[in-house]
Amino acid sequence: MSRNLSPLRLHGPWIALLLFLTILVLGAPLFSDSQILSAKGNDIFLQYFHSRSFGFGELAKGNIPFWNPYLYCGVPFMADFQSALLYPPNLIFLFLPIVVALNWSIAIHVFILGIAMYAWSTWRGIQRPAAFLAAATAILGGPFFLHIYAGHLSNICTMAWAPLVFLGIDGWLAKRHIKWLLLSAAAVTLQIYAGHPQYVYYTALVAGIYSIVFLIGSRRAFAAAMGLLAIYPLAILLGAAQLLPGYYAATESVRSSGLYLDYAAMFSLPPENLITSIAPWFFGNMQSVAYWGRGLLWEMSLYSGIGSLILGLHGLLHFKKSDRIRLGILLAATLLLALGAHTPLYKFLYTILPGFSTFRGTSKFIFFFGMFVSLLAGTGFDHLLRKDFPTRRIIFVWLGLGILLLVVGFSISHSAPWWSSTFQTFSHSKEGYLHQHVSEPNQILSLARLLSAHSLEIAGLWFIALTALLLTSNRWRWSVWIIGAVCILDLFIFAKSSVESFSKKEVTYPDMAKFLEQNPGDYRTINLFNPDASISLRTESLWGYDPSVLKRYAEFLFFTQGLDPNQASQYLEIHGSHPLLSLLRTHFILPNDKGVYNMPGTTQPYPHFFVVSSYKVIPKRDAIFTTLNELSFDPKSEVILESEPDPKPGDHAAKGTVDIIDSSNDHWTLDINTDQPVILVMTDAYSKDWHANALPGSAQKHYNILPADYTLRSIPLSAGHHLIRIEYIPSGFYFGIVVTLVTLAALASFIFIPSLRKQFLFAKL
Repeated sequence: MSRNLSPLRLHGPWIALLLFLTILVLGAPLFSDSQILSAKGNDIFLQYFHSRSFGFGELAKGNIPFWNPYLYCGVPFMADFQSALLYPPNLIFLFLPIVVALNWSIAIHVFILGIAMYAWSTWRGIQRPAAFLAAATAILGGPFFLHIYAGHLSNICTMAWAPLVFLGIDGWLAKRHIKWLLLSAAAVTLQIYAGHPQYVYYTALVAGIYSIVFLIGSRRAFAAAMGLLAIYPLAILLGAAQLLPGYYAATESVRSSGLYLDYAAMFSLPPENLITSIAPWFFGNMQSVAYWGRGLLWEMSLYSGIGSLILGLHGLLHFKKSDRIRLGILLAATLLLALGAHTPLYKFLYTILPGFSTFRGTSKFIFFFGMFVSLLAGTGFDHLLRKDFPTRRIIFVWLGLGILLLVVGFSISHSAPWWSSTFQTFSHSKEGYLHQHVSEPNQILSLARLLSAHSLEIAGLWFIALTALLLTSNRWRWSVWIIGAVCILDLFIFAKSSVESFSKKEVTYPDMAKFLEQNPGDYRTINLFNPDASISLRTESLWGYDPSVLKRYAEFLFFTQGLDPNQASQYLEIHGSHPLLSLLRTHFILPNDKGVYNMPGTTQPYPHFFVVSSYKVIPKRDAIFTTLNELSFDPKSEVILESEPDPKPGDHAAKGTVDIIDSSNDHWTLDINTDQPVILVMTDAYSKDWHANALPGSAQKHYNILPADYTLRSIPLSAGHHLIRIEYIPSGFYFGIVVTLVTLAALASFIFIPSLRKQFLFAKL
């Protein structure tokens, strides 16, 4: 009878139920204009509230914000993948208030992941109720849902499309129709624009393993492989508008030459966190007890529900042997990749795999592990619905595990010595972050002990309850449906307990905005309370939170703080008041425990533009830093270049005037007069994509922007009058737009012109 129903009537109720589940679990913030989903102090609070407000605020004015002047003495913006300016679902940021847009961006992508997982599951032959359970497991499980607590907006948006990549691969291998390749390519393209390159890269790695595993033994494997190899090239063409400028910007970023091994190896999944697959709060719950394990819980939680784990094992055992081996390989591979530096494989991949060394946090592979567990859970529930039950022997194994967990939990709550040593080991580990949340880790010892015990005991009770239902499922048909409901309830309780929000007032800093309004000027600040808030406050800041910091600039700042420039990264706490910070127009140090105060040693910041006639040519970074550090060096009267300027400055002290005609985030128009050749110094971060163009009436036809003092900009000028437009346009942007539009036009022609499809060699193999 169901075969005669339309797809909408077949699947509509389950999709509507997924929407309801999404709204129910995220709760009241979805209907608030002041409360923002995620925990205070995490990424939406620290980054996305400010960057989305800035980026889409500029787009609403008709300006593409190529450059962000408010962080790091200036940094590329549109070319930064995390800006996600070209991502279609982000259009909501143009029309909705920022709070509403942020909350619904999360909700929309939770729902998209649910639909994608439901579609993949039903295509694989899983019945609709079981597909719903698979989708619910994917969206509510720790590998995905805890990223909401962390405010990982770009992660969430990118992860949401992953199941469609694998659905397209499955469809192509089964049907050999090009529409399945287009589905995968479209999903990858949306991942590219969604803003998290690491998940794009990791999806490609896992999709490659998945393809190889399922190609083995398939019919006409070579032709099938050729089709699969077209997915990512097509996605690259479709994503060129973001990929090309993103690539060129990345060549100047702090990660351009890869991360050094110890830094890249951070946030590998600790082996002991395997226990989170059954006891999610064993190492803390981030609320009543701070997380005391290694890494960060939202990156390290494998929890997909006790019931889903049982059903997943049941589903895996009921695949035919070849598919069971394939899925076992995928589970093992994603878990092994997630363990990262805790295995010998990591250093091998770091060394030989292109691009692998540019990312840290291999624990992100647990998302794919959780996705496969969700698929298997749906498969296991499908077998129960078909009255294919696990054997009593297996059920009693799970029952025994439940009892064991109760016993271990009880022993921990009654001062098991091994637990105390475990707590001390991991809470004091160099990979731990407990010290950031509590001053004395030992103070939470008793609370942590009770939570660990409680988490194991709850897991034991879930195992016992589910095995009791399984034992009655042969005689009472409603047991199976109750099992499904219990699985979802378990995950719902887990997910709901991690939902937090903060007030818009906490992230807009009205008192600081008032202070800055009362102290206008062209200067920079050292923002100690929330660096990216400088974007919302529209005040230029010395540092930021975004990972796209330019490499030259990061090395320069590390040098001023007495740190090794070779280990420069996005993470820096500015403590020292090095004299060179004045060169960056630093004026105020914004609140810490001392309140607002002037930077030591300065009463007036440097001008934005000034001219000098004295220079030195020093091509090597370390030699430049050594010279800058000399007491005899005066940045106001001398500049260090890395090549000879043309024209060369005169021998006398420079005299000139610099007037700003107009400016925006990514351009300046200057009117300059000088009586001799000079070098114009700009106290903004250098990037090769800044260009200076002569306007009518200028003394020169061509202007070159050179690095100055390693991290700033300079322009050699001849004597006379100069009218110059200085602007930033990311390399590859316009060419990328053309490539994307041409590819879209070609695909549209292919889809809507039947004769082209018939002539296409691989339309159907």
